[in-house]
Order: sequence, then structure tokens, then C-alpha cells
Amino acid sequence: MRISKPMNAKDVKRIKIRYVDPDIKTQRGLFGGGCMNAQCQDICCENGCDVDLASLRLIYRYRHIIEPLIKAKIEDCFSTELKEDDDYIGGAYRETAVRESDGRCAFHLVGRKGCSLFYLWVKKRLPKRIVPTICRTYPITWHRGRLFVDRPLRRDCKCMEKRPQGIKVPSLYETQKREIRALFDIRKDIRKNHRGRRKNRARAA
Repeated sequence: MRISKPMNAKDVKRIKIRYVDPDIKTQRGLFGGGCMNAQCQDICCENGCDVDLASLRLIYRYRHIIEPLIKAKIEDCFSTELKEDDDYIGGAYRETAVRESDGRCAFHLVGRKGCSLFYLWVKKRLPKRIVPTICRTYPITWHRGRLFVDRPLRRDCKCMEKRPQGIKVPSLYETQKREIRALFDIRKDIRKNHRGRRKNRARAA
């Protein structure tokens, strides 16, 4: 199935950011293997997610691999039609449905922990772009030019787990840095200000 871009949708390659919440650099990150090794029961999947157009196209391309993992047709995995919005890569998005059987996103693996899209990227080497932006950066999120921590964080989220003794846990920015750089277009003056603050802290130490 070919997914056509809405007529007025902008060709967004990266999401523009004008403000970065300082908490991103102080909140503990997804250490020790990240979400895949977390003790939580995939609580971030309870509300479904927004699937940007770039990810949506890949989901339809690889539906023959995805559908057996989620035991559903791709057409039944969404609660909305495609919406134009330049706050998403590709200039549009759809919201996923939540399964009645287990209260998880329609793309969650059936009967076991984890997301089918993450699984296919990590284990089957499908393009990383198949994973929606909001899932790649969680618990960092964005809205209309602001990049921030998606609070309140749930107690059993990986970044809220007790720090292992003797191990330095990196910040959310450090653990999600690769995704942030790939998916967001952050204003240059913001990046310079953050680098300056890091240098000042180093001198003070």
C-alpha cells in the first residue's frame, strides 16, 4: 500500500527545536541497556503513540513481518487517519490504537515484553526509521519547538531505577544523544549555550 503525503504537508526532515529543557541534562538516563533491560512492564506503551509519516511508510512496507508479531492487520492498528502537522517528520502522523486485550499499543509484541518495531530494528536489522520518533527519544519528547522530559516519570521507568553502586549513570541527554541529533534540528545558539554551561561547570569543579 502506498502512503501518500497530504497535499499541504511540509517535507520535514528533522523537527525544529528553539528551546531545550535543562532537565534533559540532569535527569538520569536509560542506563544498562536502556528500555530493553528495564524492570518495568512497558508502561510507556499504555497510551499508544504518534507514528510520523516516515515511520508509517516503512511499517506498511514491512507489514508481512510485523503482522505475525502483533497478530493483527496494520489497518486495524490506528485510531486516527493521517493528520498534517509539521511538528512530525514527514509533515504528518497517525495515532496508534491501544489493544483491549492487554492495554498496550497495537504494535507491542503479543505475549511478551517489547515493541515489534524496536524488535525488528534491533534483531532483524530493519531500518531504524521504522521506530516512531516519539518512541526513539522517550522519555524525552517535544512540542512546538520545545524539547523536554515527559513528566511525570513513572516510578518503574528505567531512568528512575536505583543507581547501581559505584557506577556513574549518564544523563538522559547522553543516553539519547544520537537520536536527538538525528531527529531534531536544534538552533545553533542553543547548542552553544549548552556547551558553554558544561565548560563552566568543569572549571568550577
